[in-house]
Amino acid sequence: MSAPVDTTCPPWCDQPAGHLHVETAGPGDYHISAFTLVDLPEIPGIRDGTAIQVAIEQYVTSTTTYDPLISLGLGDDDPESEALTLDEADALAAALTRAVTAARGAQTRQNLNGDSSA
Repeated sequence: MSAPVDTTCPPWCDQPAGHLHVETAGPGDYHISAFTLVDLPEIPGIRDGTAIQVAIEQYVTSTTTYDPLISLGLGDDDPESEALTLDEADALAAALTRAVTAARGAQTRQNLNGDSSA
């Protein structure tokens, strides 16, 4: 017989203490943190105004505490989300940082060359 899983909340969990409802041989429950909301204003012809919701989620059953995931949801009310492992989220953040650095570097080179066209 396995020992019960620790249901103590991790420091990032936004839920009230004792919120987990995990049943033996039943469904699990989640630690959740509504980590941040990034508002994306409208860009005419490209994007309607929306938001990216970033959360930390961790599924817990009576026998297993799974690794936390970073959830990205696109939309304001009930977003469709994609859960990423910590390594996947780290790789995505690094790729986004490289892309922003490259794009800003190109803008800086254009400005230094006196080219103001986009």
